[in-house]
Amino acid sequence: MFNKMYKALSRIAFPGGAIKLLCILLGGFFIISLTGCKEHFNGMLDPKGLIAFQERKLFFDTLALMLIVVIPVIIMSFAFVYHYQISHRTRDYKPNWSHSYLLESIWWAIPCVIILVLAVMTWKKTHELEPSLKLSGYGEKPFLVQAIALPWKWLFIYPEQHIATVNYLEIPVGREVEYSLTTDNVPMSGFFIPQLGSQIYTMAGMRTRLHLVANEVGIYEGLNTQFNGDGFSDMHFEVHVVEPSDMQKWVDEVKKSPNSLSDSSYEELLIPSDGDKPKLFGKVTSNIFDNVIHTYMSSMGPTHPRENQLKLHKV
Repeated sequence: MFNKMYKALSRIAFPGGAIKLLCILLGGFFIISLTGCKEHFNGMLDPKGLIAFQERKLFFDTLALMLIVVIPVIIMSFAFVYHYQISHRTRDYKPNWSHSYLLESIWWAIPCVIILVLAVMTWKKTHELEPSLKLSGYGEKPFLVQAIALPWKWLFIYPEQHIATVNYLEIPVGREVEYSLTTDNVPMSGFFIPQLGSQIYTMAGMRTRLHLVANEVGIYEGLNTQFNGDGFSDMHFEVHVVEPSDMQKWVDEVKKSPNSLSDSSYEELLIPSDGDKPKLFGKVTSNIFDNVIHTYMSSMGPTHPRENQLKLHKV
């Protein structure tokens, strides 16, 4: 009974030329669907920085290596179905055939070689793109930015310029930027500027370092990639990459802001809030970044270092 049903379905599903027509239609649909993709590339697929470009190259190199196995398997899947369909009455069909040293050597050797090449390639690039290492080829001193993940916003401190911003980052084009990152009064967060590269985590009591460089002037999106509470989806910020001369003009303008980032104003930022608009501080009065790290490193016991801020939020 099942044999008769199988034969009937085979004749219906695979009439002469149907597989060829199906492959042509699927291939045409696939090509057409890709025609508009270039305009919508974002993140790593549209890199605007050295690290993101290297990450995209590694991605496509590994994809190409894996396709050496994937593409033949896909082709053979369709070819075998078409060649051995019951209506063909194929003479070379050998249901009792079970072993071949040559074929087994081929389909084991090729994946093993590919895995070995991928392992070497990934190991090499992992060390070359280590986030904490300075980038080679940039003789100028890195531009320093301190980033603190707060609930649920980002605070950026420019230690050499003595200014700060909330949910807004401006950096010079073509210059290496060294980020020092930590978190305060919020669980572990993930700092990521997709078009510049290297997503990295921020953790309480720890200083995480990240080196990036932007190659093109523009406005890019930054975000938090680690779920850390109710306001997670609002932890976005704009990254403005500008010419060095425009960067200095912006710094001079920010310094005119009457807002000052002091210990008291920082405590207000510790209170959880959603969707905060960009805010500028024309003066930073204390070493807030190092103080945050020291607060968590020196805390002990079950009491949270920011317990007062948590109680204030509940009230």
